[in-house]
Amino acid sequence: MQTEPAVQILIVDDNPDNLRILFTFLTESGFRVLVATNGQDALNKLEYVTPDLILLDVMMPMIDGFEVCRRLKVNQDQEIPIIFMTALTDTEKKVEGLNLGAVDYITKPFQHQEVLTRIQLHLKLSSLTRSLQEKNQQLSQEIVARQIAETELQKVNQDLEQRVIERTQALTLALNELQQREEKLIYTAFHDSITGVFNRTWLMQHLSKFSAQQQLKDDSAILFLDLDNFKNTNDRLGHIVGDKLLKRVTERLYKCIHSNGEIVRLGGDEFIIFLPNQDGIESMQAIAKCIIEQLHIPFQIDEYQIYIGVSIGILPSTLKYHQPTEILRDADAAMYEAKRSGKGRYVLFTSEMQARTLERIQLEIELRQGIERKEFCLYYQPIFCLNSQKLIGFEALIRWLHPKQGLLAPSKFITLAEEIGLIQALDLLSLQLACQQIRQWQQKFAIIDSLVFNVNLSSVQIQHLELVEQIKHIINENQISPALIKLEVTESAFIKESSITTQVLEKIHDLGVQLCIDDFGTGYSSFSRFYKFPVSTIKIDRSFIERLDNGIEGTAIVKTMISFAHCLGINVVAEGIETQTQLEKLKELGCEFGQGYLFYKPLPSEQVNHILSNCLIN
Repeated sequence: MQTEPAVQILIVDDNPDNLRILFTFLTESGFRVLVATNGQDALNKLEYVTPDLILLDVMMPMIDGFEVCRRLKVNQDQEIPIIFMTALTDTEKKVEGLNLGAVDYITKPFQHQEVLTRIQLHLKLSSLTRSLQEKNQQLSQEIVARQIAETELQKVNQDLEQRVIERTQALTLALNELQQREEKLIYTAFHDSITGVFNRTWLMQHLSKFSAQQQLKDDSAILFLDLDNFKNTNDRLGHIVGDKLLKRVTERLYKCIHSNGEIVRLGGDEFIIFLPNQDGIESMQAIAKCIIEQLHIPFQIDEYQIYIGVSIGILPSTLKYHQPTEILRDADAAMYEAKRSGKGRYVLFTSEMQARTLERIQLEIELRQGIERKEFCLYYQPIFCLNSQKLIGFEALIRWLHPKQGLLAPSKFITLAEEIGLIQALDLLSLQLACQQIRQWQQKFAIIDSLVFNVNLSSVQIQHLELVEQIKHIINENQISPALIKLEVTESAFIKESSITTQVLEKIHDLGVQLCIDDFGTGYSSFSRFYKFPVSTIKIDRSFIERLDNGIEGTAIVKTMISFAHCLGINVVAEGIETQTQLEKLKELGCEFGQGYLFYKPLPSEQVNHILSNCLIN
């Protein structure tokens, strides 16, 4: 018996790691997989093969994903479903991709089950569409045959008439079946598969009506919701619990709007609530308060008690709009302002927010370009032994050499990088720059091999097993000893304990790379937790060092931290030492190492050369 060939999927991505992960996963899932490493490669392959579905990366050199999609839809490949893969969170960019003809988006980093579910959904939709077309053609032929049969009925006996009746009944059943399938397709196209509420496609069509009129109805409003802490919950407990949580969130949202409004899930942890027939701003605010109160109540899902929150942007019907994306942009701006103001609150949109949003969008574009162009450098802050004043290492701190604004400190771009999924790229770039610099210094200064260089690592990174190979590759590529590198991870990363976190940290330690807990004391965790991880150093946060100037209470806290660390065999580094009083008290308390403005500010590599020549505090 001849078997049906497996479904063929074309993956287009310039990132070898992404290609490898997707190729392996999809091949194991039973698909035939074809890969292309860039947009032109994909276009060339599509001249000879016609895959059943295309996974297309957005951000690629030369020809990006949007241009590839545009060319395909203009030419012959109209019917091939295209799913974009991206780390973008920009609403306008996503809408642009959908308008070009893509059927969906998959957000990086990938979740295998989500990728598989979306692929299966769109393959099924494509198959059903083809089936519907074939059935319609078949029915047309049947109708013609029926007309001929009706002409012949006049010449045949009653028995033949009965057969025609039976045939007509069969056709009616077939039509009903097709109608049901069509209704199901329409429902799937306009509803979220997890929660059952409307999806982005429905929302964009709905908002198009208002943008065509250039204004929302006078008594309507848009609420843009972003769930606080949902991503951490989803990463920690898994997508199955995450999906259940989304369903429960939807149930509580309906409690607040009752039947007066529509709920839309944009994707991820973002929702839109469309509210018609509102009695002024007070009515909108009352609903927003209800939502905040409802989602503040913990969720009991399986054996887990889960705490989340919500930030809400309210867009009243007072402004004119030409495009649906403009409505979403301003609602998103109000939501972002609520999140920036402390989360768990709502904010009404103002025109000033629009200006800030445009500035943020511009900075996001420039940040993406800056990472691609490697517009970054490292500054190095020395770390000393407090008693001997001997140099023991440096902390590498990233700076952005912005082409227009000049040198930018991390406070100007790190938070944005975390929000839009670029922090991983920045972390790896920092490690690459540090290893390159260490290699250069090794050729000039013999002391380098006795020092340690601290490089910051985002807590997001240690949730991904591929990080270990990336670190190993960078260190080997620059031909330096892993013992020269100490990775600093904030204390909050250790609070969210998971098997993946443990595996990643242990494998990094096995490479010979040291681990350090940064900003210790700010995460409300316990020393017993760190005993499970291969940590060699903690860095006491500068906020505690400042208290050493304020008497006994501040001293007692720092003393406790140092004592417990020493009991566990962990070294202690004091951050932010700025006064001689702080230095002397730290010595008395037994703190071995420290850094701060009392010694040196972070310095460019050129100025570090002088320190490496002296190796002592001036």
